[in-house]
Amino acid sequence: MTAVYLREFKNYFKTPIGYIFIGMFLVVSGFMFSAITVIGRSPDINSVLGNLIIVFLFLVPVLTMRILSEEKNMKTDQILLTSPVSVTGIVLGKFFAAITIYLITLAITMMYLVVIAIHGAPAYLQIFTSYIGLALLGITFISIGVFISSLTENQAIAAVSTFSVLLVLYIINWASNATSNKLINSIISVLNITSRYDEFNLGILSLAPIVYYLSFIGVFVFLTIRAVESRRWN
Repeated sequence: MTAVYLREFKNYFKTPIGYIFIGMFLVVSGFMFSAITVIGRSPDINSVLGNLIIVFLFLVPVLTMRILSEEKNMKTDQILLTSPVSVTGIVLGKFFAAITIYLITLAITMMYLVVIAIHGAPAYLQIFTSYIGLALLGITFISIGVFISSLTENQAIAAVSTFSVLLVLYIINWASNATSNKLINSIISVLNITSRYDEFNLGILSLAPIVYYLSFIGVFVFLTIRAVESRRWN
């Protein structure tokens, strides 16, 4: 798994994808920070962090679109599948590489705290919980993207499909206001992954949303392993 992880991590910087993801993420987050906290003279960085979810919708598909689809398209997946590395090791290696790029980028945004600390008193506990929530939410998005990438050999299809699924999951909460059907609302509640972040953004660190995100991640990693494993037997 380590070899797959290192290979995938390096590949992000051998291609434009890693630079595009990190660059666009920091440019957009920097613009939001300037508009909300610097120009708006507000020490509330949590407003910036909350708005980053929209950025995830566009950039996570870029991060994950080639992670497995490219191997399938280039037929190099056959080399991986016949290597001594288990399917689980292959999937986890690639998954952790994407997570590392994401967490590094997210960590860079912590430099905004320095600016706020100079001009005000940041709510460190609330900011800390917000970052935990963003980390879990982003990893959840990545797990969905990796799964979708395992289903196709076309990177564009993987990116568009991932964006579409994430967009539906982002706006699904609005549907609960349009229906009083208990079954539909129950399904919406289960799939409404972005609403769980609200607790973190309010400075509340509870076990329920953490378990929810970890369970969601586990399900999609499992599905990805099954999808890749089916190609080995085929």
